[in-house]
Amino acid sequence: MTTDSFICGALEGFYGRPWRQDQRLQLFQWLKDWEGMNTYMYAPKDDLYHRSHWREIYPDNILNELKELIQACHKKELKFIYSIAPGLDITYSSEDEWNLLIDKIEQIQQIGCMHFAILFDDIPSKLSKKDELVYSSFAEAHAVITNRLFEYFSDSKLLFCPTVYCVQMADNDVPGNPYLNELGEKLHPEIGFFWTGPEVVSKDISVESIQELRSVIKRKPILWDNLHANDYDIRQIFFGPYLGRPLELKNELGGILSNPNCQFWANYNPLQTLSQYQIAETDWDPRQAYKDSSIEWIQYFGNGDISNEEIQLLGDCFYAPGRMGDMGSQIVVSIQFIMNHPPEEWASHLDTFKSFEATLNSLCSKMMATTNRDLLYDFYLPLWELREETEYVSKWIEWKQSGKGEFISSELVPRRQGILYDIQNIVHNF
Repeated sequence: MTTDSFICGALEGFYGRPWRQDQRLQLFQWLKDWEGMNTYMYAPKDDLYHRSHWREIYPDNILNELKELIQACHKKELKFIYSIAPGLDITYSSEDEWNLLIDKIEQIQQIGCMHFAILFDDIPSKLSKKDELVYSSFAEAHAVITNRLFEYFSDSKLLFCPTVYCVQMADNDVPGNPYLNELGEKLHPEIGFFWTGPEVVSKDISVESIQELRSVIKRKPILWDNLHANDYDIRQIFFGPYLGRPLELKNELGGILSNPNCQFWANYNPLQTLSQYQIAETDWDPRQAYKDSSIEWIQYFGNGDISNEEIQLLGDCFYAPGRMGDMGSQIVVSIQFIMNHPPEEWASHLDTFKSFEATLNSLCSKMMATTNRDLLYDFYLPLWELREETEYVSKWIEWKQSGKGEFISSELVPRRQGILYDIQNIVHNF
């Protein structure tokens, strides 16, 4: 069973354009409305003052926005965690650097924030020559500066993200990883410890893997969950539920923060179903949670004519990494069958395709009329690419059924071209 100290919510920690202030306020309302959600963590990689310009205090205009954000979060009775990421270029042994770090955190503390995180993810894993004279290892440098922060801000809660933050980065040997073992020994036991699972984006996370980690870091980790993250490939988008984590996993964790899609409006189902997972005690059905959430999601589309079936199709096509929902899986199977069999054998597969095409076209038409233009633009790229490919298959089916000549595509949009696609064709067909 989880306790009130279990943190659960949303983590804005992706690369790319940060969310807008009004979007974060909408997020706070969602988190407030959903049982089990109690935390928002501010960590956008492309806030210059969070990462690249961490030494610089915030100018007044941005600081005022942060203050408003913190106050709005607290009004919803949510924890606000401010994170700072100095690891790209900090000199750990420098007192001048330490003083700049303290000044920055104190600036945020003075506008009402009491929860902080220091992040050392995605940074060079080698000490500078100056630091090598002071510290025996990278882990020692991280432990010393983080412990020092913990003691200096003794009235605040502190979380820590290591440089080795998944099993893959530990060369698939967590018990034998020197960095993690040293942190387990030296990092103050009350400092929270982030972890993403077996991989940076973990399709599944087992209880056993977290138990193994706990024995090394000597505390319950907080899951920095990248399940629905898409900053590594913005052409992808994930509308599906929180899944791939057994209920028993919560007993091994200190919390779960979802770092989801860059596109704000894509995150309703991922976060709402996380809340359902958080409060579930004995039974957890991600698929049913997704269906229930999708019905509620419709209200944000700005077009009351959009049907539940159309929303279901949208989510099933863009579900989760390595997974599709029922309708997405069915259409892939049907297209594959159609392309590899003569027309007289298509039968129900042709019916499946035609139904899919009609529903998709209807959804796209209604999306164009939505009053929530932000949502439309968030979804435009993957949805319209799917429509283009569906139109291509439809033309191919017409040609195949006609039995005439060679197939000549009548597509209006050319195939994807350029250096990225050329490299992918070479590498993935090697």
